[in-house]
Amino acid sequence: MRRLRSRGTGRTRAPVALALPALLAVAFLLTPLVGILSRTEWGDLGTHLTSPGVTEALKLSLYVSFWALGLSLVLGVPLAWILARVDFPGKVLVRSLVLLPMVLPPTVGGVALLLGFGRRGLLGPWLEDTFGIVLPFHTSGAVLAATFVAMPFLVISLEGTLAGMRPSYEETAASLGASPVRVFLTVTLPMAAPGLAAGAALTWARALGEFGATITFAGNLPGTTQTLPLQVYLLLQDQPEAATSVSLLLLVIAMAVLVALRGRWTGGTRERTGRAPGGTQADPGPEPAAAPVAAAPEAPPPGSPAPGTPTPRWPLHADVSGFNQLTLDAEPGTTIAVVGPNGAGKTTLLRALLGLTPRAHATLRLGPTDVTALPPHQRGVAWVPQDGALFPHLSALSNTAYGLRVQGVPRAAARRTAQAWLDRLGVGHLAHRRPGRLSGGQAQRVALARALAPSPRLLLLDEPLAALDQTTRAHVRHTLRSHLSGFGGVCLIVTHDPVEAVSLADRVLVLEDGRTLQDAPPAEVTRHPRSPWVARMLGRNALPGTATADGTLRLTDGGHLVVAEPLDAGTRALAIIAPEAVSLHRARPGGSPRNVWPGTVREITAVGSRLRVLVVLDDAPDLVAEITPQAAAELALADGTPVYVGIKATEVTLVTT
Repeated sequence: MRRLRSRGTGRTRAPVALALPALLAVAFLLTPLVGILSRTEWGDLGTHLTSPGVTEALKLSLYVSFWALGLSLVLGVPLAWILARVDFPGKVLVRSLVLLPMVLPPTVGGVALLLGFGRRGLLGPWLEDTFGIVLPFHTSGAVLAATFVAMPFLVISLEGTLAGMRPSYEETAASLGASPVRVFLTVTLPMAAPGLAAGAALTWARALGEFGATITFAGNLPGTTQTLPLQVYLLLQDQPEAATSVSLLLLVIAMAVLVALRGRWTGGTRERTGRAPGGTQADPGPEPAAAPVAAAPEAPPPGSPAPGTPTPRWPLHADVSGFNQLTLDAEPGTTIAVVGPNGAGKTTLLRALLGLTPRAHATLRLGPTDVTALPPHQRGVAWVPQDGALFPHLSALSNTAYGLRVQGVPRAAARRTAQAWLDRLGVGHLAHRRPGRLSGGQAQRVALARALAPSPRLLLLDEPLAALDQTTRAHVRHTLRSHLSGFGGVCLIVTHDPVEAVSLADRVLVLEDGRTLQDAPPAEVTRHPRSPWVARMLGRNALPGTATADGTLRLTDGGHLVVAEPLDAGTRALAIIAPEAVSLHRARPGGSPRNVWPGTVREITAVGSRLRVLVVLDDAPDLVAEITPQAAAELALADGTPVYVGIKATEVTLVTT
């Protein structure tokens, strides 16, 4: 069998059945270009290109193509954004209209323009009577024709780039107080610059080479509408050598544009993340230790209340409807950990408070102000998404100063405040690095500094530590805890980490299907979790069931559980069993355990100095036991080992649900 990879290079070798047609396709495309090069009169090239007719046509072509590019930017950029970001009826039809000039014969496009904007067209008489504008047989008509056929290249290129950008960047900018127009100008366009540049270059090149629509709609008047392609057409009849020279000029311009793009037109919609060439992330440098944070100055940064001045306090009241159905009240300085299984509505809750989702609506009051009717950028609600969403085209300092600049703080003062916040979070020495040169922990600290710098009324953190390793997570958690202690608003943190919930939060809000299942201090949730998911998150076995008349608990997933304190018959409850309370035996035990089931070991996992053993039971739900390595060795445990599981009735804690 033919090898598909060449030795030593790792590159795929094309099969002969595909390589031959591909080579024929390349030859087919290359032959006309070679024909132009071979028939060019190189000695007369300068004479041909500097003749009065050619120079006049060249100047007109440049004038028309740049005007067409300008019109395409003014009209096409907003259209591309609408197609990429907004869902509306008829979107498929609008996109088809954008693509139509790319597949329509240019002469047919010229006829359509004539019937739409000509003197006897739909709008032509109105334009002439109202403004005195006559487009056919005028330079403006040539501009209109070039724009008609070239603008789709800009729209399609930019739409693809925008569609590949995560909306979290724009949403984060809005949460920092930036209006939609400011977000578009300061975040969207800079991040979409490669796609915009590629589309603009292709648009200009297509407008420069436009022929069919121009000659049909605007005519072929020297000095008025006779562009270079039309000049080539005329020269071909009387001076074919000169026509070849001008064709070579257009060929060189087109090839230069494509080479300059370097595949951006077909290379996808990569986001600008500051990665080094070759696709590897630039070296971010070592992760700073926690010491700089502890040694940070205690003085508030510029812009914060002066010593002795009361910190603004913003209590929270929210009534959330839609997918989420809950009421939330919290005093200033409260940190609430929001937990629950996937799909419980945690992120939806945050986005409802931001005003960014149609799935849920929040009636929101922050302090004395009802912000329900305000757009996201006027609510004073800062958001840190899971990835941080640092703007890749800005340095850490400029990212942190963004919200302050939006509030109208002078540039110098905003940068001083931003630098102070970065210093407080231990990343001040990285102020001039862009996000692509920051490690995960460094980037999250910058994101936190950016959210805290504008003094928001409400702070929302969506799994801010999820992507970090354990050491970095501990450092950032310490930093976050120290700065939340002086925050004058309410902070909501979505997390799946019980350590974060216990160490950072004053309350734990447990959600299930968009509704509040439990809202209590961390110690209460830890002792009496009302959700199987939370119990398992805390490392407990959680068995839902219903109390029976004989004093046992009939488990939802099968089997019965003997308990020390029976509940009234019919009461629904959650049995919480610590893994350390589950004993394992190779033979059926006698004596004190009152719950015994046979089962099979399915997985053994090391957790610190102990082992967690997953046992699949024959007549009850699966259980996790925690034992010492010595006990596992004595029992000769391995995957597939038959065992008996024992649980004392006194080790079962019941939580009514």
